[in-house]
Amino acid sequence: MVLNDFKIKYQVIKMINVKKYNNRIDVSERTILDGIKFILSHFEKQHELFPRTIMTSTTRGQVKVEYDSQVQNSINKIFNLFRESNYYDCKINGFPYNSQHTNINLDVKNKTAASFIMIDLDLQDFSQDKKKLDNILNKTLNKLSNKFYGESHPTVIWTGNGYHIYQPLEGIIFEKQKIFYDFLAYTNGRDLTSEFLRFAEKFFTDGRADPKHFPSIKSCLIRVPGTFNFKNGEQVKIIQKWDGKSPAIQWITYDFKGYLIQNKIDKIYERKMEIEKNLSIYKPLGRQDNKIEWIENLLQTPIEDFRKQCLWQILCPYLVNIRKLTNEEVETILNEWLQKCSKLRKIDFNPQIKIKDDLKNVKKYLPPSKERLKKEYKELYNIFRSKNIIPY
Repeated sequence: MVLNDFKIKYQVIKMINVKKYNNRIDVSERTILDGIKFILSHFEKQHELFPRTIMTSTTRGQVKVEYDSQVQNSINKIFNLFRESNYYDCKINGFPYNSQHTNINLDVKNKTAASFIMIDLDLQDFSQDKKKLDNILNKTLNKLSNKFYGESHPTVIWTGNGYHIYQPLEGIIFEKQKIFYDFLAYTNGRDLTSEFLRFAEKFFTDGRADPKHFPSIKSCLIRVPGTFNFKNGEQVKIIQKWDGKSPAIQWITYDFKGYLIQNKIDKIYERKMEIEKNLSIYKPLGRQDNKIEWIENLLQTPIEDFRKQCLWQILCPYLVNIRKLTNEEVETILNEWLQKCSKLRKIDFNPQIKIKDDLKNVKKYLPPSKERLKKEYKELYNIFRSKNIIPY
């Protein structure tokens, strides 16, 4: 799918009178449409161009733009949404929309290849010193070029607050390779493409990227040239255009694996410390008293999503290592819970096999605390709050 082939018919290219932000310039429709097509050109080698989400200052979150056999219709829908916002904070997701990512767990293989790098360098992280910011930008671009053996010439955007770097890749689906898939247990529920995005940003900037930027498949939002930054009214500008080359991701998979190994070591250590802390709390409890209120609430409350994660991470460790129940008792309780869950949304796995597998692997693991759940598994935590499993 080549965007250059899309012939958008401009009726009247006119200047749009938009609300002024200080001395904000007017902008033509052609400028915005060219910016949209330029950004979408970075995604031509992805498995699909649409559906894809966009966001503006007025959409109140991301809006899905559906696939249309006439691709220009999808592009025009993006343009219309941008126009409604007076072209403020107009962004396009760097990855196509995939509903499977709403329920990431260890048994769902991500269908989106790691085919894009986004790097955010924020001026405020350099004490508003643009000279320092430019220095880090040049170092980052040099490292990209060196690691990809001269095949990296990415897009560089001035966002109004700093620089964004956009580099398409010949990507791979990490979850389809066992040497990477096995690290899913240590990514806090994130898919490996999202984990790669965070690794790449830290790796190529030597840790100098915006520390508040946590890109993922869902939130990799790309600013569109010609639009405006709502914070200061500055126009988003192209500093350097991508040369159309997509270097092979294999040049940096060794570095990514090293990052995942270190992350695994860190997670195991954190888990060990948490187990030791929890053991000191739970040790005095007798069999009749060792109950945790919010997990008991979960056992009485069916949920539509995250059933597998609840089984292996919360319920099995709780019933085996806190409640000290027998395997037979645990199987009975969990089967009853899954039956209730299945009435809300039919489960797509074999309960008996899943429960027995979790019991085999539970060992001495303990369930996470509410605090850890809130910090590392926020979506699941919010579901628990909404169902009053964890009371307000």
